[in-house]
Amino acid sequence: MSLTVTHEPDADRYAAYDGDELQGWIIYDHAGGTLRLLHAEVPPLKRGQGVGGAVVQAILQELRETTSEPVKPICGFVASWMRQHPEYADLSSRR
Repeated sequence: MSLTVTHEPDADRYAAYDGDELQGWIIYDHAGGTLRLLHAEVPPLKRGQGVGGAVVQAILQELRETTSEPVKPICGFVASWMRQHPEYADLSSRR
């Protein structure tokens, strides 16, 4: 599986594709100058294959390179992933 993560601002989400096939996504919003990662979704047959983690990592890499807006993981999966990857901890404490 070769994933491409795409920012889809009209849908307020980042989505992972394998070719044309949607593999998973994370929905976000902006509140109080913070990007809130609200919900991650991966279809049951795609779970356990690294799709969710790939989407989180791609989002955080993009944010690190393009904005100073802090990130707040509302979604339990995203929060857990970020705890397991402390190299991204600085993104939640930006100001």
